Amino acid sequence: MIKEQAIVTRTRGKHVEIQMQRQSACNHCDLNRGCGTGAIGRLLGHRSKPLIIETSLPLKMGDQVVLGMPDSSFLRASLLIYGVPLFALVCSATLGQWLFNGSQSLVLVSALAGFVAGLGFSAKQAKSRFSTEFSPRILAINSEPTDSF
Repeated sequence: MIKEQAIVTRTRGKHVEIQMQRQSACNHCDLNRGCGTGAIGRLLGHRSKPLIIETSLPLKMGDQVVLGMPDSSFLRASLLIYGVPLFALVCSATLGQWLFNGSQSLVLVSALAGFVAGLGFSAKQAKSRFSTEFSPRILAINSEPTDSF
């Protein structure tokens, strides 16, 4: 089970809006040094979107919660998001190589078309069939309010 801390920022009936608490694997990002992940984070900004979850738990603004997602769901989501587009890219590039007799520009176009089609398929599948499976669930509540947001 993959677990993450979050804070309730708003309640709307059966839905709560939560904000993930920022966690870093190391302290180098805070010191403007370190790995490529920290550099990408500084480049893109450290933004996080709020998450809206349906729950019947009596939550109020400021509650700390523990979210969880089964490992198998995380693995399936990763394969859907990364594996399907890459598989489509390789298959369409191979097909383009065979159909276009080695023309590099046409093979490249074919590979990119396969990649985009794979992304579209993954997005559609994630939204329609797997949206509830890939949604985190609230596992525990710590009702002590925090001042961290």
